Amino acid sequence: MRPSFKHHFGRDRRGNVAMMYALALPAMLLGVGAAIDLIRAQQVRTELNAAADAAALAALTPGMMQQSRDTAQAAATNMFNGLIANISSLAPGAPPVVITVVPDATNSLQRDVTVTYVEYNQNIFASILGVSTIELGGTMTANAAQAANIDFYLLLDNSPSMALPATSDGITQMEKLTSQQDGGAGCAFACHQASVGNSDTAGNPYWNPNKPSQTCTGAPSGQRNDPNAGCQQMDDYEVAIKNNITLRIDALNTGVTDLMSDAAAAVQNSPSSTPPVYRFAAYSMDSSWQIDMTSSNNYNQLMALTTDYVSSWSSASKNFKLMEYYLNNAQCSDAACDGNGGGGDWATDYDNALTTMYNIIPNKPAGQGSNVKGDTPQEVLFFVTDGVEDEYTTTCSQSLSGGDRCQAPINPTLCTTIKNQGIRIAILYTDYYQVTADAWYVDWIAPFQSQIASQLESCASPNLFYDAGVDSSNIGSDLNALFNTVIQTAHLTN
Repeated sequence: MRPSFKHHFGRDRRGNVAMMYALALPAMLLGVGAAIDLIRAQQVRTELNAAADAAALAALTPGMMQQSRDTAQAAATNMFNGLIANISSLAPGAPPVVITVVPDATNSLQRDVTVTYVEYNQNIFASILGVSTIELGGTMTANAAQAANIDFYLLLDNSPSMALPATSDGITQMEKLTSQQDGGAGCAFACHQASVGNSDTAGNPYWNPNKPSQTCTGAPSGQRNDPNAGCQQMDDYEVAIKNNITLRIDALNTGVTDLMSDAAAAVQNSPSSTPPVYRFAAYSMDSSWQIDMTSSNNYNQLMALTTDYVSSWSSASKNFKLMEYYLNNAQCSDAACDGNGGGGDWATDYDNALTTMYNIIPNKPAGQGSNVKGDTPQEVLFFVTDGVEDEYTTTCSQSLSGGDRCQAPINPTLCTTIKNQGIRIAILYTDYYQVTADAWYVDWIAPFQSQIASQLESCASPNLFYDAGVDSSNIGSDLNALFNTVIQTAHLTN
């Protein structure tokens, strides 16, 4: 028996599929269209982010780093707007892009840029449902630091204390070679003096100044540097030279040579697209015969400020020598040191030296070292010393020789005036040797020995104090370490 037509029709579902598909099709199309709108919006977001990146970088180009904040901000804004102008799907009326550039290029070498945008991308399919746009927003940041241009003013101690051998072995050797001096203890310092035949040169060999390779014997005739004398006694400085003992002043001279090479290499290998410009000048504390206690001309210019510092120092280093005295506690009367100028040692006059350096440094306050028009280089006083002043004064906590001679640690207030002008002070401390067998040291230096390093550190700018230690054979490495600290902190001077 065949089933009825009614029963067969009720079981047939084939037509319902078509009806359901027809009903669902609009929603499916809208879903697909919305997905297309979202995909397209993501593509536009990628373009907007790329434009924001380009805008941020536009404010950080080497050329723009030399411009003001407003100029950099305008360049970044123009870059962003120019790039997004080609995105046709963006709806009009979006808020302007917000670009911040901090800090001002005329005040710092560090620049941070932030680009914040809000844009509306027009929908195609979702607009049917009343959603005409999709909001797209983002924030991009970038930063850059410009290497600072720096002028270095080297103040190099060449007082008699720099006649100390650079190593402990050298000190021991020097004391043995001068064992007839200082009551049999020997003199650790290779003092340089014109007058010989006295307790300061006792036991030293004789030599012929006209034939330096010929050693002679007999009583010394005249003073050590008398060109007419046939046989003279060596001073302790010449004894050190004869025995190849490296003194602190020798190590310092070589160290400055290394410093100049290191500075040139730092410029050549600078990661900055605009390499920094470094200039160096060099001054010694003075040749003692030139010291005028009534003036502030207590310095010797070894090398004028120059960018050609490697070659210039090669020539200037020949003139960087130990101060010469006529004899102990008596200055030379002239450059030839052929007369007794009297007086005291007065060989390390910080008051005059630092005042003079302050007057020499031209730009006060110091600049930021950028290449912005009107800006000037950063300025650094690079000071190498053993930290004990020895100068003429009538007021001193350690007054000597009737009150006209002062030996004391450096007074940090001498440095305050310099630092207040934005000039940084970098100090390399060549430790003052504790000659405990020497009565002078025990009476006049030992009482403040513990203050020497701390007073120097107070004089130096933050993080720019370096203690070389008693062994000064690595002064070149010490100078380089201090130099690298200076240039690495250059952008933090504000």
